[in-house]
Amino acid sequence: MRFYRWPLALAALLLVIASAFAIACGDDDEDGDGDGGEPTAAATEPAAETPGAGDEIDISDVPELQDGTLTFGSDIAYAPIEFFDENNQPVGLDIDLGNAIGELLGVEVVFENAGFDSLLPSLDAERYDAIMSSMTANDERREVVDFVEYFLAGFGIIVPAGNPQGIEGPDDLCGKVVAVQRGTIQVDFLIGSVDAPGGQDQACKDAGQPGITVREFDTDPEAVQALIAGQADAEMADYPVAAYSAEQSDGALELVETNVDPAPYGIAVRKESTALRDVLQAALDQLIEDGTYAEILEKWNLSDGAIE
Repeated sequence: MRFYRWPLALAALLLVIASAFAIACGDDDEDGDGDGGEPTAAATEPAAETPGAGDEIDISDVPELQDGTLTFGSDIAYAPIEFFDENNQPVGLDIDLGNAIGELLGVEVVFENAGFDSLLPSLDAERYDAIMSSMTANDERREVVDFVEYFLAGFGIIVPAGNPQGIEGPDDLCGKVVAVQRGTIQVDFLIGSVDAPGGQDQACKDAGQPGITVREFDTDPEAVQALIAGQADAEMADYPVAAYSAEQSDGALELVETNVDPAPYGIAVRKESTALRDVLQAALDQLIEDGTYAEILEKWNLSDGAIE
């Protein structure tokens, strides 16, 4: 028995000595960096991380998102930006981009369909969290809402095939009947706003030419159908929408190759919804950085409207 106890005792003693030596060396390391100097920052502080693509966006202080949903008001009749497909499902640039934003924020996205001219009053009444509906971020609207800009588009003009009236641009609309969607910026362009009437119609009259007869419709497809039916000489809409309408008309319509007054689309939020505005901007920035934004634009053949 003694024969086996002695080696164990010796081993235990050696272990104690080795441990004491290790502790002493550790104390020396805590006093300096081995050269008698102070510890380096890398040894005492973790490296800072730079926010970028893939970082989680904190929505804990966004009241509108605490129910787990992001509700957009939208007039879903403006292809290819937003429209219903053959299965009555909403599709288009705004739908894909809105869903991508919702995925980044970790919330369910809901698009509620409504007439375009009712969207801003409904947002003010808090029926929606925001508006995503090809809404041009012009100065008049900026007075009542904030915008997160995400696309650039001007006006387009479509005419019957063969362009029988020889319309090449806005100056050629004098004396013509033009179909437009009610409540859009095209109405303001043609006849001015309620507060500032005039527009292209007045410019025609000032030049000694006949004015423009503007026919307003509840939706853009109705305005296009009026043109096809011969109830108008031209139809005006946002350029990508006008181009899509001409493309889908089976040769009945053609696009006038002009892009008038390019301006940004924006996601509209209430002035007091600053936290929501900021997280929407952060999500859009990430989608631009990681390439998702460009992929969505390419899918809908809208890459020319990309914002920087």
